[in-house]
Amino acid sequence: MKANRTLFKKYLQTNNQKEKHQIEKALVDDDFAMDAMEGFQEDKSSWKQFEQFASRRQQSVKLLKISLIMTLGIFSLMIGYLMIPTPKAKDTIKLSELQKQSSIIKIHSQKEIQKMKVAPTLLRISAEQVVIETQEKSQRTESHIEILQRLDQKPLQQIEATQTKGKSLALKMGRELYIKNLKAVDYRYYRTEANKSLEGVQENEFGDQLRNIPYINLLSTAIEEFAKENYKLALLHFDQILEVYPDDANALFYGGMCLYNLNQLTQAENRFLKLQNIPFGNFREEGNWYLLHVYRAAKKEAAFRSLKLDIIEQKGFYAQKASQLTLN
Repeated sequence: MKANRTLFKKYLQTNNQKEKHQIEKALVDDDFAMDAMEGFQEDKSSWKQFEQFASRRQQSVKLLKISLIMTLGIFSLMIGYLMIPTPKAKDTIKLSELQKQSSIIKIHSQKEIQKMKVAPTLLRISAEQVVIETQEKSQRTESHIEILQRLDQKPLQQIEATQTKGKSLALKMGRELYIKNLKAVDYRYYRTEANKSLEGVQENEFGDQLRNIPYINLLSTAIEEFAKENYKLALLHFDQILEVYPDDANALFYGGMCLYNLNQLTQAENRFLKLQNIPFGNFREEGNWYLLHVYRAAKKEAAFRSLKLDIIEQKGFYAQKASQLTLN
């Protein structure tokens, strides 16, 4: 028989001497137990103190167990919560990702164009504004050319370092012509069929006959209508060009401008995006600059901020203008 609290309690509280003798006989070889029983007999209050201490210790052990169980429970819940798949946060929209999207270029019917409403004057971008910005950009480009010409006097190695510094992409720039002071890519140098007529064009609801018109003539007519703020008629002509030449830089850019001024922001966005993925880069900077206006008007905050940062980082002509453009 081993000494324990129950045995001590039974020994101290029983009046049966035979039972006490049996307990003493069982513990006779346990010196520690015999000393403890003698001590408890001599001082009755010591057993009471021992029981109080044991009770408090038992409560402490019980509380410790409860705390451990609660801690393990909370820890398990946290692990379970962390393992639950959460929706991915929206990534910052990058211009390169937008440009990779296959933009759908809609060719509008005459009835669809007629139903469009011109945006208020303050929300439009006029041909005059485009001309001013184009001329400013041209003057800046000419000054850069003069600087590069002066570099011809420097050693070849230094020229290469200067010209390649910060260069990220080589663009194919086409020959240009100007119609109503608005620039255009002169496709007569690149298309053998550029002077051929755009056949199959029927009489439109604006009262114009557009049969067998050479490309350059139709382009001139379209740009002239844009300059006169006849955005609906201009859009009709640019769409006719895109039906035959889907990658036409002139029709994509000025058609996008018409759509912006007609408050057709989604279609304007698509054209400016596609403008970034065609062979000629003549309107690349302008396209991004006016695409920024589209995002601003459409209140696409993430796209606006991403494109604005991209324009600023490119340090081109529109970098300073972009830094001053806000959503409000």
